[in-house]
Amino acid sequence: MNGGPSVNTSISNNSTIIVPAESGRLHGVEIASEATGFTGTGYVKGTHKDGDWFEVDVHIAEAGHYNLGIRYAIPDGRRTNAICIDGDFYGYIISSPTEGFITEHQCTLRLTEGVHTVTILKAWDNGADVDCFMFTRTEAPVLDRSPRKLINPNASAETVSLWNYLNSLFGNATLTGQHTASSFAPAKEFEYIRATTGEQPAIRGFDLLSYTLATETDEPTAHKLLEIEENKGSIETAIEWTTVHNGIVTLTWHWYAPTGGKDKTFYTKNTDFNLPLALTPGTIEHELLLADMDCVAEQLKKLRDHNVPVLWRPLHEADGAWFWWGAFGAEPCKQLWRLLYDRFTNLHQLNNLIWVWNSSVQEWYPGEEETDIDSCDIYAPSGNYGPVRKHFELTDALAGGTKMIAFGENGAIPDPDQLIATSTPWLWYMTWGEGFVLDGKSTTDEQLRKIYDHPSSITLGRLPNWRHFGRSE
Repeated sequence: MNGGPSVNTSISNNSTIIVPAESGRLHGVEIASEATGFTGTGYVKGTHKDGDWFEVDVHIAEAGHYNLGIRYAIPDGRRTNAICIDGDFYGYIISSPTEGFITEHQCTLRLTEGVHTVTILKAWDNGADVDCFMFTRTEAPVLDRSPRKLINPNASAETVSLWNYLNSLFGNATLTGQHTASSFAPAKEFEYIRATTGEQPAIRGFDLLSYTLATETDEPTAHKLLEIEENKGSIETAIEWTTVHNGIVTLTWHWYAPTGGKDKTFYTKNTDFNLPLALTPGTIEHELLLADMDCVAEQLKKLRDHNVPVLWRPLHEADGAWFWWGAFGAEPCKQLWRLLYDRFTNLHQLNNLIWVWNSSVQEWYPGEEETDIDSCDIYAPSGNYGPVRKHFELTDALAGGTKMIAFGENGAIPDPDQLIATSTPWLWYMTWGEGFVLDGKSTTDEQLRKIYDHPSSITLGRLPNWRHFGRSE
């Protein structure tokens, strides 16, 4: 470990504090100067090994809100770092190669008077070369609380009621959510949460991975076969979750490639499915694509016919390109989203769907007129319950602050006190299945009890009769 506490070394325009990265405490990283364009005596070379980190201190003379900027460079490949403020996770730097050092806004911080610490940790890739940190005074963020409208003007009565309820919550409370790896009722994740907290999540997440036509693939692994088998029956369990338990349903779709491949063909690496070709009428790929859509639509009609609205999150994590729907870039994915919406809404009359977009990257966004709720998937470091403020801001910016923002998937659950203190009002979170709740490490049992007992956490037992919310019978 090198260096002592860092101090404010430069103030410009009487409003920006600049702290050189090389003035901080280093663990497993080193100071370099061979690149050009850095501002101080050097820069901190990127984290490369698990356990690498460095941190700087900043002295805040006046409490208030500050924009955090980080000046960094990515010499090659994709690089990632976790950003923590006073130990709490705020988000990731995720970047492709840059032309020298760039300054990038990270998020808005609410800082008290005194010393605060910014820590940069290695994430899943090598890290960025970091030059300095900038703290600039700004106004407090303002949440747009005006009622949002559904993009489908023919949404069913129950869907409108759920929408009204969500509008009433946004900025005031967070719905608890848990994905389940199987259709079993009760699910082991839910049993664990109930045994630990005495409560159950308000939202149950399901997957439609077993419901398309090409789930039989080459070289299937035992895990793939088990996953398919345990997923069967999810539609019936989802119907029961709402009609019997008054719970809210969200569905995602690990879509097996219509032309097949090996093992789990929703992964780009396991299929040669060509999305641009599939979007071209007259091709066999196009016919197979539509057949899969129609197959899933028939399942969603079962929910519609039982008056079950769905938080519908297809084509998730497209910008990562690890799923085939993102493998050919943003434009084909956006075309697929529009085709899916048109076919489900206008042909199949699926008026029970609330359309949840899932990416915080502007280039991939289909447009504010084509999504109901915007979301992102972020897995914080295990055991860190920070507010993930950076990714809330990125997702909120997609439509200029006019949408409700949700956590599509998460590992560790953000602490509700942190969400309130930082004005980060995730509408819901959706902890992924199995290990992310059952291991007792991503979120400890003690923390889980705190979250589910918190007055701002909406659990199953705290849900009102939301299917009639805001309307009279």
